[in-house]
Amino acid sequence: MDIETALTDVCDHQYPVAFDTVVEECDEGVVEFANGESMPLEDILDVVDDDPDAFRSEAELEKFVTSLLPEDAVGRKGYDDRGSAATESDATSF
Repeated sequence: MDIETALTDVCDHQYPVAFDTVVEECDEGVVEFANGESMPLEDILDVVDDDPDAFRSEAELEKFVTSLLPEDAVGRKGYDDRGSAATESDATSF
C-alpha cells in the first residue's frame, strides 16, 4: 500500500499525535515503493535520529515519512505526468 493508505488504514489517529504514539501503534503498516519494493513503516521510522515531538495533521506525518524513504522509492526524479506549463514560446498568437 502507498504511504497515504498505510497511514490512514493502520495509523488512524486524532491529530496532533505524538511521534512515540505513531511508532508504537502504527508498526503494522507496510509501504510499497514505486520501484515495487516494500518496507514496514516501523523500519522507515526506525532511521529517525532526532524524533519530532508531534504531528499536527496526517499530511504532516505523510510528508515526514516520505522524507525518510530511500531515493529510488518514490519513482523517477523530476518526472511529471501532468505535462509542462505553457511558456512564452508555446503561446499562440492571434
